[in-house]
Amino acid sequence: MRTQRIYLLSAVLLFFLQLQLQAQEVKVKSFERLDRDLTARTQERLDLNDEPCAIVRVSIPNAKAYQFEGNIVGDVIYNPGEALVYVVHGSRNLTITSDKFGSLSYEFPEAVVKQVVYKLVLKFEESGVNKLRTLIAPVAGVGANFSPGIMLGVVKKTGWYFKAKYDFKSVTSDIECDKEGNTAEGNPLWLTGQKESNRLALTTGLMLRLGKSFYLYGGGGYGYRKMTWETADALWAECNDQSYTGAEADLGCILRTKSVAFIAGVQTNSFKYYEATLGIGFLF
Repeated sequence: MRTQRIYLLSAVLLFFLQLQLQAQEVKVKSFERLDRDLTARTQERLDLNDEPCAIVRVSIPNAKAYQFEGNIVGDVIYNPGEALVYVVHGSRNLTITSDKFGSLSYEFPEAVVKQVVYKLVLKFEESGVNKLRTLIAPVAGVGANFSPGIMLGVVKKTGWYFKAKYDFKSVTSDIECDKEGNTAEGNPLWLTGQKESNRLALTTGLMLRLGKSFYLYGGGGYGYRKMTWETADALWAECNDQSYTGAEADLGCILRTKSVAFIAGVQTNSFKYYEATLGIGFLF
């Protein structure tokens, strides 16, 4: 069972590591008419109505990585650092697509004129995903215990987080027993069926942005889960088989929608006690 859980955690990690980061986006820097450029006349191309075309020179590095859609006539001519796109006289827009940056639809400030060359300069800009963001989110551990808490973090491409969960219970014990209700000496206890438990978990670690709105977090820390049973003579016995103290391991993901963060993860103490972590907060 423990091995299966470790495999599950590893599978979740590998899945999110396959997400590709889109750190930049393409935008239009400028669009201008080049009256001294005679290419549309000297290398004329006619549309279906035998009207001369206009040319849009699209300036961008690695131009061959982009495709163009619109009222285009013939094949696009790719030169180093630019693409020559022949468009029908009177066209008002051009759509530029790539596998890496998606699609950009640009509307010309004016309809293009036949036998005139225009220059469209594209630029790379750091997208909003590269913004330094702060996480503040109420969370809860959901398992055999319900333990509310808070998760704080700061992340850009990488960052850190701190998470604390505590159920605000004070549980004490007088003796110890095993899951069968026997003491260390093997004497059976008479139990009333009343149970009390206590949970504390403190973890810290790394946050990684693995996609435009996807984040992975993982870390470790210290915590405990204490389970006690009431005996017939009004004593409380700590069940050693259901009480754990020591290292905490933490793994989860965050989905950001605008400034709202949805958190889901798995947390364990000593790889014996497991619980889910759920939360909704802000990543702004």
